[in-house]
Amino acid sequence: MGVLNGRQVLRHGIFAVAMGAVGAAASIVLCLVANAAFGLTERAPWLLFCLPLLAAASLALYRWHGVALNTTTRLVARCIRSDEHLSAWLAPDILAGTALSLLGGASVGKEAGALQMGASLGQLVGRPFRLRSVYRADDERGRGSVGMNAYAASMGMACAFSALFFAPLGSAAFVVELTGYRREVVRHLPTILLGCAVAWAVATAVGIGDVIPPVALPGLSWPVVGDCVLVGAVAGLAGGLFGGAVDHVQRATEHLRRNYYLWAILGAALFVGLVVLCGWQAFEGAGGSLLAAALDGRAGSWDFAVKALLTVICLGFWLRGGEIMPTFTIGALLGASCTVMTGGDAALSAAAGLAAFFCTMSRCPLAAFLMACEIFGFAGAPLFALAVGTAYLVGRGEGYYALGATSFVRDLAHRHRGSRSGHPGSTAPVAVTPDRGSQPTGEGCARDIVDKIVDASRSDAAAVEDELEMRSDKAAK
Repeated sequence: MGVLNGRQVLRHGIFAVAMGAVGAAASIVLCLVANAAFGLTERAPWLLFCLPLLAAASLALYRWHGVALNTTTRLVARCIRSDEHLSAWLAPDILAGTALSLLGGASVGKEAGALQMGASLGQLVGRPFRLRSVYRADDERGRGSVGMNAYAASMGMACAFSALFFAPLGSAAFVVELTGYRREVVRHLPTILLGCAVAWAVATAVGIGDVIPPVALPGLSWPVVGDCVLVGAVAGLAGGLFGGAVDHVQRATEHLRRNYYLWAILGAALFVGLVVLCGWQAFEGAGGSLLAAALDGRAGSWDFAVKALLTVICLGFWLRGGEIMPTFTIGALLGASCTVMTGGDAALSAAAGLAAFFCTMSRCPLAAFLMACEIFGFAGAPLFALAVGTAYLVGRGEGYYALGATSFVRDLAHRHRGSRSGHPGSTAPVAVTPDRGSQPTGEGCARDIVDKIVDASRSDAAAVEDELEMRSDKAAK
């Protein structure tokens, strides 16, 4: 135990087990409440017309508890990357807000609700444990408590997500990529995996979660490889457009007027009008029935576009709820529609489209690959790797949640560039003022200095943006 702090190792282990149980319980409660709410809508279709009122009520609940009205999973992820505290009220508020949105038939899911609940509960449950780094060297450097808020929130997110989708490996990978490979999260990955395993075991024993139907996957062949690459390319382009559309609508509404009640009511009214006028009642809710139809080969050619449009309206106009299950549904519908061009297996195309579209929207390829394997079976790993890899290469650089795995890829590129400029084994970009005895010269030095300045300017711009958003959050409360 010379390297590790034995007392902190024990605390982290107990915290992981406790958070696994709490995360599973939160996921189960979320499923029961959200499913009951949408079940009422299916039995009483007139509740659709109450969506504007329900959207305003969910925002009023946020304001009552002092939670920023523009809180989304993306904002929560940004707070975690900055190691900030999250409100304990976020968990009940997103639970109630998601239920109210689904009660009105909004095209949102509950999965992002699980992430936000998990993040809030993770920090709440972690407080009594007084967590510090398990590595003695961090304490010796005065960094023992640095990043523990981010770690606790990441643990909660991973546990809740693992219980919801019965996917512990993909959930752990998701929070690592979502937090931009934050050092404290990566170094404590073993305990995060332990928490995910506990949450998965509890949810499996209870049998409550988002169960995606299994599909029969074909064997590996050249036509199948071509199908996966084509679906990955199409989903890579479409996923970037979808994530960008939600982001641009949110930014446009904030730029025009920071009245979230106004935008939520207008967005809900627009959603209701389109559903009624176009007869799109089948596209209400998260889309579980549409996803099952796509995996069964019964999807319409343009169903993905309708679901994407309605989801962009709901999320872009600040209705409470999540984007992950609608993203899965849109990706599966898009993949199934690609069989018109390929003539391939509809079930495989839908499964590959689900993983590829989620990869591009989130920029979390490892999570997308592992979740596809855990949901549909590891026998399809080569096929999912082709689809996800193609989508990641085709998609735009920044996803809905920010860079995701792209930050890790850029770090590797900087290391490679540093080794070529005379710093073999360097773990960071060459500084403007290099260490003694290792100063590169000429074009390589100039290029590294320019890259460093560009990276610094991007970091400064991100810091300014975060500061402005924090101020706007305080004004919105």
